[in-house]
Amino acid sequence: MKRVVLTGNGLSMALNRDFGLKSITERFFNRLDEEHKEFIKHHMQENYSQIDFEEAIASIEQVYDSLAHYNGFLAGEKGQNFLEAYKLKNSEFEAHISAIQNIIHQYTSSILDLIIDNVKHRDISEKLQPFVDWLVETIDTSGEIDLFTLNFDLLLETILLNYYEKDKFADFHYLGKRWDQIENQYQYYFDPDRSRQIHQVNYENNVRLHHLHGSLSSFKDVTSGRLFKITTQSLRDNNLYENIFEKGVIPSIVTGGGKSLKVQQNPFHFYYNEFKKKMVIEDSLCDELYIIGYSFRDEHINKAISNRLELTRKRKDPKPLNLVIVDYASDEASKIDFVNRVNSSLKIPQRNLFTIESENILFGGANSIKDLLVEA
Repeated sequence: MKRVVLTGNGLSMALNRDFGLKSITERFFNRLDEEHKEFIKHHMQENYSQIDFEEAIASIEQVYDSLAHYNGFLAGEKGQNFLEAYKLKNSEFEAHISAIQNIIHQYTSSILDLIIDNVKHRDISEKLQPFVDWLVETIDTSGEIDLFTLNFDLLLETILLNYYEKDKFADFHYLGKRWDQIENQYQYYFDPDRSRQIHQVNYENNVRLHHLHGSLSSFKDVTSGRLFKITTQSLRDNNLYENIFEKGVIPSIVTGGGKSLKVQQNPFHFYYNEFKKKMVIEDSLCDELYIIGYSFRDEHINKAISNRLELTRKRKDPKPLNLVIVDYASDEASKIDFVNRVNSSLKIPQRNLFTIESENILFGGANSIKDLLVEA
């Protein structure tokens, strides 16, 4: 039995409601002076909203990338010739780039330092134990299982480390060198092929963890471009996110909107391709797909899921799929809105539309999935 579990922000909010985009947005905005706030609002559409805010951050990131690329050109010989030919000056570009980069860093820090100390085993046990029981049972009864999370927090990783030895699941990293930013701690380099070669035992149980949008413990070395992570314990024992951007690394996470473009870069490209394989490649297709706390607002994820559902509707040799979707909507209007979004995002044909009464949609939150164990 090949299973896939996909978790979104709703699962994290079940642990701590401050993990919601609204809380992160407010935390970020409260740090900014009026000039910075106006700059961000300029990139928004007509009305302020959480989704619009994500797109605004994505737009700002694109501005930064464009300015940095152009400034890099101007710093070279051809760029200097260009400046001289048009009698232009480049004295202000560095200041512009620095100001925009500061906004992006503040937004990233707002996410990271909110989450960093709020994924604790005690809280998981108190608030999510039924979900944990289901997850452990599902892992133990799977021929192979891939866990995909869209969250930056280390919730799934914390659960895995609490119930299994480190060599019982794979995360596509291998032990590297000591990291001089943290005393006596090591970097674990991201390299799926080498990780599989070195740590074959980690792959034998066919339990794999994928951080689709990165995680708190993942970084990119600015100088070398190398991707690495540190252990969860190292992350918690050291004040790493104090002046993180002065340590020569940037968090390896996807923030803002425009995620379909960002996932073309590693490690996100690799993780997304692994997800897509489970949805479209016949030899890798999952038999069961559990979606928990996902808003269905990431176009690239929706497209992959839609492709998997299309295979179930083929007239010749259809590929059955046991699909379960778990959400937190509590009133009828919210439930209808969610189901409509699912149908639209996944391009469900009229004759196959989900309704709020559909058996494979649960509205009791993550812990309601424990009922599936009773049914089984």
